[in-house]
Amino acid sequence: MKLVIVGSMKNYQKYNDMKVQLEKKGYDVIIPFPDEFYSSEKSAKRKAMRDFNNHIKKSDAILVANFDKDDKKDYIGANTLMEIGMAYILNKKIFILNEVPFYCKEELEAIEVVSLKGDLKNLK
Repeated sequence: MKLVIVGSMKNYQKYNDMKVQLEKKGYDVIIPFPDEFYSSEKSAKRKAMRDFNNHIKKSDAILVANFDKDDKKDYIGANTLMEIGMAYILNKKIFILNEVPFYCKEELEAIEVVSLKGDLKNLK
């Protein structure tokens, strides 16, 4: 299965760790490039989003790595919600690492995201 990990770039190192762990189990895993990769380009954020959306198109599923951020538990930001929407429109399976946050619970349950309850072993 080809997986794309999405989430806040504040957790980039955790994505690397998850990638290694999942690849040992036979998954093909894509993680985003750090923002610095695009820093010299004009419209860097748009370029990063476009590139990453192309990875989502070629994947079987996305894994939303919703770690806590600042004072927000199981954080999902605006860009991640956009990536979830893209995956949904493309009929990709959507896994979420931790619990679905209350502020988007109704919508994410409606599109039947699969919560891994904090454990990558639940990925199937």
